[in-house]
Amino acid sequence: MEAGSGSMNPNPGHCPPEAIGKRVKVRLRDGTIQGDKPVNTDSKLGWAAETTNWSLTGHPFDVVEWEIA
Repeated sequence: MEAGSGSMNPNPGHCPPEAIGKRVKVRLRDGTIQGDKPVNTDSKLGWAAETTNWSLTGHPFDVVEWEIA
């Protein structure tokens, strides 16, 4: 998926191969979007894909959709 394309991909339950080595913006099950703003002036946009928890457990903070940040 291209960065900024505006359409998020469903979470496959594991780190998607095309996200490896990249940063991702995610929508959580509770509806919030994370990774769209830096947390401070020294931070990059997005979450590191390899350290994001891709498990689908039914928890409100599960990643349900993602895109390259």
